[in-house]
Amino acid sequence: MNWKSKKQVLGLIAVVCVLMAAGGAVAAWHNRHHTICADRKPPVAQMNGILGQTEYRCHDGHVVTTS
Repeated sequence: MNWKSKKQVLGLIAVVCVLMAAGGAVAAWHNRHHTICADRKPPVAQMNGILGQTEYRCHDGHVVTTS
């Protein structure tokens, strides 16, 4: 690859961006049924925890902490 050619470098950047977008779409599709709460519903509330953790309050009153 000729690193001094603007067309080739921009083409490589475009290919990398398309591959990363496709990878994100595949990851989103793969995790589409993953939920935080056990009842498979979205959380009722979201709170900032300690040290960058996020706390979610579910419909049944449980608090789930993620990092």
